[in-house]
Amino acid sequence: MTEEAAARARSMTGDERNRIIAEAAGRLPDGFTVHDKDDKILFANPRSQQDFAATFAALESGATLYEATIQGIHSLYPDLGDEECKALSKAIMERIEAGEPVELFTPEGRIVQVTYRPLSDGRRVAVGADVTELRARERELLEARKKAEVANEAKTAFLANISHEVRTPLNAVLGMAQVLEQSDLGPAQKEQVEAILEAGKTLLAVVNDVLDISKIEAGRFEISPIEKDLRHVMRRTCRIWEPRAVEKGLDFDLRIAPDLPGLLCFDPVRVCQCVANLISNAIKFTKDGAVTVEVGWRAKDAKDVAVTIAVRDTGIGLDDETITRLFTPFTQADASVSRTHGGTGLGLAIARQLAQLMGGDVTVESQPGKGSCFTFEFAAVPAEEVKGGKRALRKLDTLPEVGWREGLKVLLADDHPLNRKVARLFLEPFGVCVEEACNGKEALALLEKSAFDVLLLDAYMPELDGLETLKRLRASGESWASMPVIALTADAMTGDRERYLAAGMDGYVAKPIDQRALASEISRVMGHADKASLEMAEKTETV
Repeated sequence: MTEEAAARARSMTGDERNRIIAEAAGRLPDGFTVHDKDDKILFANPRSQQDFAATFAALESGATLYEATIQGIHSLYPDLGDEECKALSKAIMERIEAGEPVELFTPEGRIVQVTYRPLSDGRRVAVGADVTELRARERELLEARKKAEVANEAKTAFLANISHEVRTPLNAVLGMAQVLEQSDLGPAQKEQVEAILEAGKTLLAVVNDVLDISKIEAGRFEISPIEKDLRHVMRRTCRIWEPRAVEKGLDFDLRIAPDLPGLLCFDPVRVCQCVANLISNAIKFTKDGAVTVEVGWRAKDAKDVAVTIAVRDTGIGLDDETITRLFTPFTQADASVSRTHGGTGLGLAIARQLAQLMGGDVTVESQPGKGSCFTFEFAAVPAEEVKGGKRALRKLDTLPEVGWREGLKVLLADDHPLNRKVARLFLEPFGVCVEEACNGKEALALLEKSAFDVLLLDAYMPELDGLETLKRLRASGESWASMPVIALTADAMTGDRERYLAAGMDGYVAKPIDQRALASEISRVMGHADKASLEMAEKTETV
């Protein structure tokens, strides 16, 4: 307040000052009340008088604020019992005494938030604020959120079902192609089988991309860092892609900073997924020239380092407008790209979101006709900083080559005849004896008649599904109640493996089945480590 304003206020009489205050309070859109130290009304503007007429009338007749509140509740809810009114009034008084705002209904059905504040001489002022529209908006937002959650759950369930339905026939396609690949074929036939495998793997990659983006959007994607040598991971990844670059006549080069820390704690599977996507795009959109992968690092803070992997190409390049929508799911550079080069438009969106989950990002610098440079950055912890973290995958040269014995007996329960045939063809070359069941009921009946070493159990079967079969097997009290059981399922969403293991499965193999993955998992649950499991461990490191 300025000196001039203060002087004008001092010159007013008490009556003038009170008249101005009363007039101002009367024009307020919300309630304003002043109580004396006994809660009697000293002043109430018209809004307060209208909103709480019954309560104010009770106070004027000598009732306490607690008693007046009870009468106010009775006036609003005449059918409410005395005890309920007393309980509500007590709760309101507790909030008032604690200085907390309390929300009250008015006879017009409005919601008023009332806050009491003490004055220096024992009086109290109560200020009301109409929050009816605010609470209605909050209810709308809550309802919209619930609908969005239901829609998201429906989408997740739909994608899981589509994944299951696609993976089941893919299991037969890729499985039979793998079996054919190992047969004595002529050059033309081998080329045809390779084409089948390549097409099947491409289709599987599309299914995985759609599931990945759905899991990320739903917040169900998990990053699993372990200690790993990034040099080793990058060399193996680039060895996979180099032949494709050479096939197009491109130079392909990997450059790793010489001072890159030895062991880092990061998620090698997701790092490889991001790098592979960037390299694949670089090769796809480069007709002449070179693709170069550069690995560097910098200190991020006292504990973490930021690893940067730049993928440079001399391809078609991108304009600024295209770059702005490049990382949007299902978006291609232009309408012709999907026809010319193929793809779902999900790869870069997934790469960026994975990078962000790993504390980094994916950025791009590009000009039309002058190539592009995509930089993938993620946070990692030097191995010496890791305390009690996960160790790296098993070292291949330290594993003993101990194969399972000839004549290993496997019981295979799956309602799909092609799935059973694929698994049989995968296992018989290892000297495994396979007996088949069409559902869980048949599997339990066979267990009562014969001894088996391992049970491969499909999740979805008629009459008796996989989980119920497992439950009855474990509760049977028979000698085979604790036998190793491996889930053989098309359920491949995040958390599915953990869900099956938590249900009592000893192992998990997702469809489409890879021959080495199946052999590896059987070896693991049997306590063996044969050549197939070694190969699979090596393969897992490069995915």
